[in-house]
Amino acid sequence: MTAAPDPASPSRRAAEREQGGAPGGAGLFPAARRFLPAERLDDWRIVADYAAALRAVVDHPALEPARKEARLKALADAIEGEAAGAEGDAALRAALTLRHLLESRGLTLQDPWQMLQAAGQDIRKTSYADWSDLIAWCRYWAAPMGRMGHRLAGGDDGGLVGAESFAMATQLLYLAEQAATHQRWLGRVYFPVRWFQEAGADPSDLMAARATPALRTVFSRLIGEVQQLLAVSAGLYRFLPGVRIRIAAAVAHAEARAWARQLARSDPLANPGRGGGAAGIRAIAAGMARGLLS
Repeated sequence: MTAAPDPASPSRRAAEREQGGAPGGAGLFPAARRFLPAERLDDWRIVADYAAALRAVVDHPALEPARKEARLKALADAIEGEAAGAEGDAALRAALTLRHLLESRGLTLQDPWQMLQAAGQDIRKTSYADWSDLIAWCRYWAAPMGRMGHRLAGGDDGGLVGAESFAMATQLLYLAEQAATHQRWLGRVYFPVRWFQEAGADPSDLMAARATPALRTVFSRLIGEVQQLLAVSAGLYRFLPGVRIRIAAAVAHAEARAWARQLARSDPLANPGRGGGAAGIRAIAAGMARGLLS
């Protein structure tokens, strides 16, 4: 078995941040997390642990592709219930725990399988030709987390499209925030190649200390797509049971919108931080109002 990345390594830090891609944004949106019932937060942490286990493999800068593929095969075996020696392997435990959780709720294993497919693609694919190429990857990596989170929360199936859209929007915001890190440490650029060409930019521009005007155009285009996905998911909280979960979902959505606005108006390379302060307080207030009145 391959050892896990060193706790101080870029791949480990990236894997930990990737937990924010869990459904509902439990890791990315701390204000929303405060409203979640403990049992729902535990469910989403299980999904997040599985996502982090996959990313720790495919984003490890020192592993050869063949070793990464062998490691993903072991995790696939765990999803199938065929893993051996999982007691001493945190990644295998994460996969087995997710499998048991989904089976206990009568939910499909298709979602973790799709995430495995997306993770496998990341091992050897380092660029995306156009928007359809990138969003197809998101539909296999992020959308399954949205579906799992929604279903684990007891959400109505009428909200599945919104759950998928919110998870994909969150993932794209994360990719925008981490674009320079992905380029520097992994040689991977998620932004469509065609966007760089049409803006007169180059992926190597992501290595600079500040974004060029052309690169800002590429980022702005991504944020525009994010805003469309957030518009689709705006009423997601209405399909969830219980006031606290509805408030958490509405607050997370408001936080995501604040994050998108922050990325749109700041230099994404020099200051990729997320919205906070007064904007964060307004997001919490707006989300609470929507959740309570739903």
